[in-house]
Amino acid sequence: MRRMKVILLFIIVLLFTVSGIVLSGYWKDKTNIRKVEMSGNVTLSKEEIFDFAKLSDSLIMSNALTLQMIENRIAKHPNISKVSASKESSTIKIEIAEKSPVAIVSNGRTLFLTDDQLNLYIFKKENKNLDLPVISGLTGISDINTVPSNDMKNLKIAHYIIKQSARIDRILYNYISEINFSDTTGIVIYSLEDATPIYLIDYENIDTRGKVIDDVFKKDITCQTLRDAIKQKLIYLDEFLKQVLVYRVRYSFKYLDLRYNDIIVVKNNNISSTE
Repeated sequence: MRRMKVILLFIIVLLFTVSGIVLSGYWKDKTNIRKVEMSGNVTLSKEEIFDFAKLSDSLIMSNALTLQMIENRIAKHPNISKVSASKESSTIKIEIAEKSPVAIVSNGRTLFLTDDQLNLYIFKKENKNLDLPVISGLTGISDINTVPSNDMKNLKIAHYIIKQSARIDRILYNYISEINFSDTTGIVIYSLEDATPIYLIDYENIDTRGKVIDDVFKKDITCQTLRDAIKQKLIYLDEFLKQVLVYRVRYSFKYLDLRYNDIIVVKNNNISSTE
């Protein structure tokens, strides 16, 4: 009888032991990471992102990093605006959002992209089909982290022009191909279809309504006078597009000049006239 009790006890202990081993293996499978998935990336590959962030599937699957550490590393990528890492069963899921560009920026040698916050980031071959206005003449920019103060001022002016043109009329927004700051005395934009130069602003001749405004401040978009002048010129240009340009063929104009008050000077490719 005693022997039977010992055998029964041994069997019970053995069953608990085996069950513990099986269950521990089951939960281990649940906690171990077996797969790393990424979604939301459009122009960036998973390999590019991981290379920048010094990450790999094997490193993540080793449980050496927390989810917060993974997010922090990826979030430093200049083309990424948001990242979220989560764990579902044995899979790490990484969701990212790439920055949405509003313009292409050129320093004469290299192309960059800029977003609504005027952060510069890398222009990639996958971005070549983007239909965005170009901001040019910013020769002091050497990389995404080096934007001289004058170039930043011009970036802000260009951003204002882009946003205002979109608010006034999408036709006007789509008409603007380039905003150029090579001439420090004013702002020149170029049309999309035939690259017609449009002399938009002459800083010296901005109508100040009798106010005395510092010449340097005139070139700063925080100057309300400059903002008003740009908005008014864009409205004139929009009206011109609707009333005149719609009836003309491409390459009709050599240039348009809006630098005068309440008038647009038009230079045709064969004759001069005033609209």
